[in-house]
Amino acid sequence: NLEQRRQATSSALAASAVPAIVIARGHRVEDVPEIPLVVDNLERLERTKDLLAVMRKFNIGTDLDRVAKNKQKRPGKGKARNRRYVLRKGPLLVYEEENCPLLKAHRNIPGLDTCNVHKLNLLQLAPGGTLGRFIVWSSAAFKVLNDVFGTYDNPSIEKHGWSLPRPIMTTPDVTKILESDSVY
Repeated sequence: NLEQRRQATSSALAASAVPAIVIARGHRVEDVPEIPLVVDNLERLERTKDLLAVMRKFNIGTDLDRVAKNKQKRPGKGKARNRRYVLRKGPLLVYEEENCPLLKAHRNIPGLDTCNVHKLNLLQLAPGGTLGRFIVWSSAAFKVLNDVFGTYDNPSIEKHGWSLPRPIMTTPDVTKILESDSVY
């Protein structure tokens, strides 16, 4: 169902902005300056060495090291079918330009994935069905995000009138609701 898929994608995006959920998924982001992390000029990086320098600058290197250290052989017959090794998922780089040099710069870094902001999907945002993937946004992609998914006030431009789902609960404190006088 298209509506459910869009709602799940927007929920996965919202979960990636909560540091506790990102840490609970296993990412090492305790020293990252902010979540969601938005980096200027990310799309202009052409070399892997430059991309790694930016990652180390923002303390993402510990998460990349976690992925590189966990390379394991796949059990079973998958080894004979060109799927010999299994890696954990690292950060996801989201860009906006169609043919940016970043696409070649990230290829030699294990666990690092890239995605266009117009083509975000649930398998990349919540691999294995677990919410909270660590996402590094380029500044251009972060600016376009409201046009792609819309806001509470304005519908999406790209998704033909779809707007973000409203939260149903006005008070998220369940214990306060249960202890109130109106609930017996």
